[in-house]
Amino acid sequence: MSRTGFTLRLATLATALVVGPATLAPGTAEAPLTSARAGDGPSAAQRYGWRTMQWDFAWEFGESLSDGPYRGANIRGGRWIDQSTGTGRAVKYGGGIEFHSGEVIRNTVTPDFGTTTLTLEGKPARLGRWELRERVRMYNQPQFGDAPGGSPYAFVLELIPADPAAYDCGRHNITIARAPVGGTSVQIGANAGTTRWSKTLTGYRRGATEGRLYAVQVTGRKISWFINGRVVASLGAAAAIPKIPMTVRMRMVGAGAKEMRKSCVLVDWLRNYDLAKGVRHPRAPGLNKGSFGGDC
Repeated sequence: MSRTGFTLRLATLATALVVGPATLAPGTAEAPLTSARAGDGPSAAQRYGWRTMQWDFAWEFGESLSDGPYRGANIRGGRWIDQSTGTGRAVKYGGGIEFHSGEVIRNTVTPDFGTTTLTLEGKPARLGRWELRERVRMYNQPQFGDAPGGSPYAFVLELIPADPAAYDCGRHNITIARAPVGGTSVQIGANAGTTRWSKTLTGYRRGATEGRLYAVQVTGRKISWFINGRVVASLGAAAAIPKIPMTVRMRMVGAGAKEMRKSCVLVDWLRNYDLAKGVRHPRAPGLNKGSFGGDC
């Protein structure tokens, strides 16, 4: 390579480091190969060929909750609104977001109660694909000499109506995942008025540092759920398909004022893809139909 060519390559690299990913990323449209880590396996986006990535929240370059996504074909707008009914909080930490149940220090008896919520504003979509990587950190483990703990929190990932005025006590929510923090089961589901389709999947054990991948694909014909990159269920009920734009809500759910087990839920990234390419209707088992009375 000539000295001139080498100099140009260095200049290009230096420019990339200065302008940052938000400037370079609009052309990024594929599922990154680094999205799978030990314990997860390939992501659903990789396994099923999802394209195009619309946005990616990964919080790796100092972004706050009020900042938009750092890469994707559509990085305009988008911010997270946090709310807590107890001791918990959602904070930017390292390369992700952490839900803290309270003062997350080992062997402490400070209170842990209530529900902590993050809701995405400015990125509504009626159809599409969403995928998230989550990890957990448990405290108050007596086997390590910690103080006794309470009941486990639940981490809940949902699609809800993007317009707060259209929220109807969960009667049209899609539950991408509801999992006890530190547990091995995952519940999925979709609501349509007073009808609910749901299923609880078990056996999802993982090591202390391993992540778990949750995803959902919503087309005009079917909703499909994915765990650790593999489809686990699908629903073709027309009533369950969203009729209005939806958005993402993440929660670490407690039980009112009841003391809970000290915990931390870490979200490494959350991505959205359109339906232009990839497998749109993977075959999978169905869900169980039941009734729903609302969550308000």
